[in-house]
Amino acid sequence: MIPSIEGKWTRLVRGEARDTWERLTLAGMWAVSVGYGAALGIHHGAYRLGLARRRRLPAAVISIGNLTVGGTGKTTATIGVARWLANRGVMAGVLSRGYRGRGESGAMVVSEGFGPLLGVAEAGDEAFLMARALPGAFVLVGKDRRRTGRRAIEEFGVEALVLDDGFQYQRLEKDVEIVLVDALAPFGYDFLVPRGLLREPARHLARADAVWITHCDLVRRQDLETVLARVGGLAPGVRMWEAAHRPVRLRSLGGEADREPEALRDRRVCALSSLGNPSAFERALERVGAVTVGRARFPDHHEYRAEDMAQVAREAASAEWIVTTAKDAVRLPEAEAGKPMWVLEVELAGWQGAPVLAEELDCLLSDKIRK
Repeated sequence: MIPSIEGKWTRLVRGEARDTWERLTLAGMWAVSVGYGAALGIHHGAYRLGLARRRRLPAAVISIGNLTVGGTGKTTATIGVARWLANRGVMAGVLSRGYRGRGESGAMVVSEGFGPLLGVAEAGDEAFLMARALPGAFVLVGKDRRRTGRRAIEEFGVEALVLDDGFQYQRLEKDVEIVLVDALAPFGYDFLVPRGLLREPARHLARADAVWITHCDLVRRQDLETVLARVGGLAPGVRMWEAAHRPVRLRSLGGEADREPEALRDRRVCALSSLGNPSAFERALERVGAVTVGRARFPDHHEYRAEDMAQVAREAASAEWIVTTAKDAVRLPEAEAGKPMWVLEVELAGWQGAPVLAEELDCLLSDKIRK
């Protein structure tokens, strides 16, 4: 297996230090997390005391975010919300930070509703992916969502703004706060980063209007009930929705026709990803019947190079196919890995009797979005 960020650091945050050096490292991580928590407290306190103010924009603002670092499915959820708005005839704008893209420091338009106007290097992988997935929606990138939101409204007449990764963003007034909690690692081992996975204390979940529990299909029901009970304790009365990432198609990177996800059944595959939570992707492949014989894991948002594909080829030596994610596909170089490459595309769906996404959004947003 190719080493990734999920290696030693993840083992340490789980409390699995093996020797004196690792225990000292863990203590240092804890000290940094204490300092981070103090700075975070000052930041939130400034807004609570009125020393810092949030700006209200003349459009509905829907935030999609999470408590932890790692892959909870924010991009998939953002795409789902933007599509719901489009289906209701609402002019939607998606505001992304454009993480690790050159447009992060500005206020750049990635899409005017007809596909990406910028490449991955300028837009960032998530914004580029959303621009391609959302015909009819405007996608803008920049750290300052007040600036990008204002541009979307004034230049394009946007009526509703969807903030991708917006829970920690405090500078805008929000109409709806949707927070995703990953059932596989819901509360970040109860420590702030870097000692744990929490971006802010779990008690801040009380700010949420709705909590979507993702990857419900990858945990036992009794473990899911434990997560639901704790969410209910942290945010009494909050609306909760149980969700899973449902495979919808296999898309070829080699020009072949699309296939149904069932084409993976009994197929020997190498799982290629650079995600915050690669195990969720790999377990999803196994749920549709794939036989995972290789795992090529890279750090989240990895910039793939030709030499990386040589590593992937070695990891995929006994595989028939290489299967990757939509987010990874936009960053893969043209270099071949020696095997057919496929993208497993997914969408957010209700799990075991939960409403479908459109019905959940009807209940959550209809009184906020009037057309």
